[in-house]
Parts: sequence; structure tokens; C-alpha cells
Amino acid sequence: MSAIRRILFYTHDSVGVGHVFRARALITGMRRWRPDIDFLVLSGTSVPHILMREGIEVIKLPGVEKVMTGAQAPAGSTSSRQPVFGDDDQTYRPRHLRSLPLASVMQLRRRIIAESYRCFRPDVLMVEHYLGGLLDEMAPVLQSNARGDGRGACVKVALSRGITGARREVFTVAGSRPAEAVLKYYDRLYCFDDETTVNRDGRYGGLSDEAVAKVACLGRIADMCPDELPERGAVCERFSLTSKPIILFALSRHGDVAGLCTRFLEAFSRLGLDRGHQVVFVIDPYLDREVVETIRRHPLAAGVRLLPFFYPLADIVHASDLVVCRAGYNTVNELLLTGVKAVVIPEHHPSGEQESRAAGIPRDNITVMAEEAVLRAPPDAALKELIARAPVSLCFAFDKYAIGRRLIADLDADLLLRRGSCRPPSLRSPGKAPGTAPGSGSR
Repeated sequence: MSAIRRILFYTHDSVGVGHVFRARALITGMRRWRPDIDFLVLSGTSVPHILMREGIEVIKLPGVEKVMTGAQAPAGSTSSRQPVFGDDDQTYRPRHLRSLPLASVMQLRRRIIAESYRCFRPDVLMVEHYLGGLLDEMAPVLQSNARGDGRGACVKVALSRGITGARREVFTVAGSRPAEAVLKYYDRLYCFDDETTVNRDGRYGGLSDEAVAKVACLGRIADMCPDELPERGAVCERFSLTSKPIILFALSRHGDVAGLCTRFLEAFSRLGLDRGHQVVFVIDPYLDREVVETIRRHPLAAGVRLLPFFYPLADIVHASDLVVCRAGYNTVNELLLTGVKAVVIPEHHPSGEQESRAAGIPRDNITVMAEEAVLRAPPDAALKELIARAPVSLCFAFDKYAIGRRLIADLDADLLLRRGSCRPPSLRSPGKAPGTAPGSGSR
């Protein structure tokens, strides 16, 4: 007997594309065992096709963007649009609906969310990253006990990618509300990192006993398992790249992206790396167009291949010999999944999340550099040292299918218990799934 028929998955995705790739990894991991479950994703993502091409239904929420100021703002941007909302840590504005105030866009998002919940009648509600949703937009749904078909409330699940800031919080909200005020609405709290990393104090960054009892760490998750990574030749053919070794830039959109590219292109020229390598720059979908043009016009960028982001980054990371990137959750996991050598430059955010994550990265194949250090002095010496290192094989066995199986088993059991059934849930057993053996762990 299987209790789960429908799962509603919410990810605000007002900032970048990592959230939607993580959603895809989780959903495909669960689908391996329960292909009969209907998934509906609510997201403001700019790349809904990432999910739709996997046959995952998406309701696109009107976009809202986070505005970075000061050192966080993209250098070279001349955008004159003014933010219409701010608090101590975040400033937001409509991404595309420029004639509407943010309040109207948020009202529209809340109505879409509420109606989707009412009509879809999910057995499970999964909320990724912001516990209350963007600007608390999930609060009405979280507070509701009505499922809509008389069979009781759905199971509500919070999903965290791990440490979210310098204070080592694991579960966070967008705004000033304390996490505990929202955590009480959730039945289960999952963290996609290792417990030794996120729970050094035994309280996951200061949670209450009641909240700690709901937490389970399932290990790191990536969009691919090791044996799903394509061969290098297939990647080069797909992107029409040469047979030369690849140096990959994946620098997101905040900070002085053009300045960082210039510093490294100059270093590549001085070290002769540009002559023997194919340099590829992946354009973040939110990177200011003027910054892209600044990079394109640089004299040393004539041989640089510019690629749009919608290609799976894990593919090209795996095919690369050197990566220059940020310290986002997905990016770091792709480095550890592939074992590629990399220079990691954390983005600055008010939370300090990327700096905290970079501090815990295994340094076998990786050099971490502050953005200010790169801009202040040539990175030649760091590059030479990194290239000269003997590569180390890492033991990060990323397994989204094992994680998906655990999620389905937990949530099926919860629903059966609520509905008065003592029969254990039954998972489809397809034989060996790509990247996993049934019952294996995520690490």
C-alpha cells in the first residue's frame, strides 16, 4: 500500500539557478522508486525548462530578484532601477513586471501558491531553503490544516542545503522572523550535508530540542551520480569544443566578475596556459549584459568560448582540467563529485554563507582565494602551485537515488500512520539504479 500520490515542491528561486537543479536532483531521486507520484513545482526560476524537460510539471511564479549593493553588486552594472523593499539582509524588487510594485507581485505569487495547494491537494509539501517562503509567502499554506479532500493534512517537509551563514544556521527564513516560529509547522526537517559538518554544536545552529528531534542529515546531493557523468569526448562534441584541455570560468553574477576574468586571463597569458587550453566562460543567466560585453571585448578574450548556463554544468566541470568558480552549494558538490582542480572564490553575501562553505572544502585539488586577493595581486603563483599538484581521488559517492529512497520511505510511513494503516510502504525495486545499489548510503 502506497500513501503518496502527489508532492508539491516549492523553491522560491529568486536569486539563482542552483535551487532548481537541486529540486531536479531530489525529484529524480524519488521518482526512481515511485514513478507513479505526481510532482508539481512552484518556483520563480528563470530556467523552468530544466524541470520540464524531465517531465516535471512547473507553475512559474512571477520573478523577484535580490538586489546586491556595495561590494556585492556586479561591477560594471549601470542599472538605474531602484529597490522597492529592503530589510537588514535582503533587498528585493520585481524581476520583469516593472510596472508593478513588489507588494502586488508578492500578492500575485501568494494567490498562485494558495490556489495551487488547494487544487492539487498534495499528500506532501516540500519547501526548499526559505522555511516560510520568499517574504513569508508560504505562511498561509503552512498554517493550514486543510488538505481539501477530507483525508487530513499533508506532511510538511523543510529542506536545507546545509549551513546558511557565518553563524552556522542550518534552517533559515527570509526576513526577521526566527526559524523556530516557522519550524513548528513542519513534520520533518532534512539537511543535505553531513552531520559532522552542520551539527558541531549538537543543535544545528541553535535549534530547540523539539526542532532537533525532527532533523535528519542525508548527505550531500548533486544533480548526477558518478557513473552518470559523460565521457569527455561526448561533452566536447556536445558543446563543439576543441580537443584541447579545458579551463572553465563559472563565476556567477555578483562581485567584480569582469575584473576576476581579466586577472585570470592575464595570468593564463603570462603562464602560457592560453596557448595549450580551451578557455570556456559560462554566462550566468542573471549576469548583467554589460559585464558580459566587457568580458567579450577584452583583448585576451578573443579565444574564449562563451556558453549560456542552460547546459548542465556538471558535464563540463567533469570534462575540464581547471575550474575557476564560486563556492555555491551545487558548484562545490560538482567539484567534489568530479575531483577536478579548481580555484574557488567565494561570493560575498550578508550571511557569509559562501565563505563558511569554502572554509570547509577539502583542499586536495582546490585552492580557495578571496576576491580581494585576486584583484589586488596576480594569481600566477597560486595557479602554478595548483597545476603542479598531483591530483587526489576523492571519496564523495553522491547518490541522489539513495536519498530519494529514504525520503519516500519516511514520508510514506508518516502518511500511513496518519491514516491508521500499519502496513509498511512498498518501494518499486528496479534493480540497480544508475549511481546506486539499493540500500546504499549517500556518501
